[in-house]
Amino acid sequence: MFIVDKTESPGSSHKHTEDRVGFSGNIAWVIDGATDPTNSQALPALSDVQWLVDFLHERLTEMGASHIKQSASALIEQLGTLTEKAIAAIAPRGLDIYPCSSIGIAICDGDVIHLGRIGDATLIAYHDGHLTHELSTSFFESREAQAVSQSLTDRQTESDIVQAMLTRRLEYIRGEHSETVFSGHPERSFKVYAKTLSIHDVDEILMCTDGFARAVVDYAILPDWLTLKLYADALGLASVTSRIRDFEAQRTRGERSTKFKHADDLAAIKLEVTKGAIHGWPRSPR
Repeated sequence: MFIVDKTESPGSSHKHTEDRVGFSGNIAWVIDGATDPTNSQALPALSDVQWLVDFLHERLTEMGASHIKQSASALIEQLGTLTEKAIAAIAPRGLDIYPCSSIGIAICDGDVIHLGRIGDATLIAYHDGHLTHELSTSFFESREAQAVSQSLTDRQTESDIVQAMLTRRLEYIRGEHSETVFSGHPERSFKVYAKTLSIHDVDEILMCTDGFARAVVDYAILPDWLTLKLYADALGLASVTSRIRDFEAQRTRGERSTKFKHADDLAAIKLEVTKGAIHGWPRSPR
C-alpha cells in the first residue's frame, strides 16, 4: 500500500484547516475536526479542535512508524483512551466542551487491508476499475439539514443554534444514535464501521472528509465516486478541490443551503494497493 495523491484545503482563508491527511509506516488516515462554534481554548493550541486534530495526527504517525497490527476499530478505541488521558493531564477537572472529530483509517496488515471510519469520513475501495466497497453515511448530513430548516422555521438566534449544535454533538459522543464521533470524553461510546479486505480484492483506496465528499454527495460536481476516481487519476485530487472551491465561490451567500457553513475544510488521500508482502509507503505523494 502506498500513497499516490493527497489534498487539503481550509474552508476559509482566514483560518487554519481542521481537516488532515497523513501516512506513516502501514497506516493512512483522514481526520475531520468538528468546528467548535464557541472556539474553546482550554487546551494548548489555536483552538481545542485544532489540539485534537494535531494530537491524533501525531499519535497515528507514531503508531504507523511501529507498524501496529490491529483492526481499525481497536486502533480507534486505543486513540480514545490516549486522548482522554492527555486531556485529563492538561485539564484535571475536565472540559466544558470536549472537541470531537471524524476519522477514516486504512491499515495494511500482511495480506489484508483494514478500513474503518467513525463519524462522516468516507472510504472507497476500487478493484479492476470498479467501485467495490464504500464506507460512508448520510446521517450527519441529514441531521444538519433538519437543524438548518428548524433554525429558519423557528427563527432561532445564533445562541439557540450554537446550543442545539452542542446538544447534538454530545448525543453523538455518548452514542445515542446509530452514528458517533471521536472524542476523549469520559462518557464516549464509539460505533466504528469497518471492513477488512484481501489485498487481492482492492487496487486503490480513496479516503476523504465530508468537505471533499461534497463534490459528489452535495454539489454533484461529479456524478459518482467512480467518475471522481477517473477524474482524479487524470488531473489529481487538487483539481477536485479547485472545482469544489470554484462552485462555492459562485454561489451567493443568501442562497438557501442545507449547511450552516458556506464552505468546509476538506482533505482527501488516494492509496494504491500493491499485491505481495509490501508494507509501508515506498512512494511520495504528488
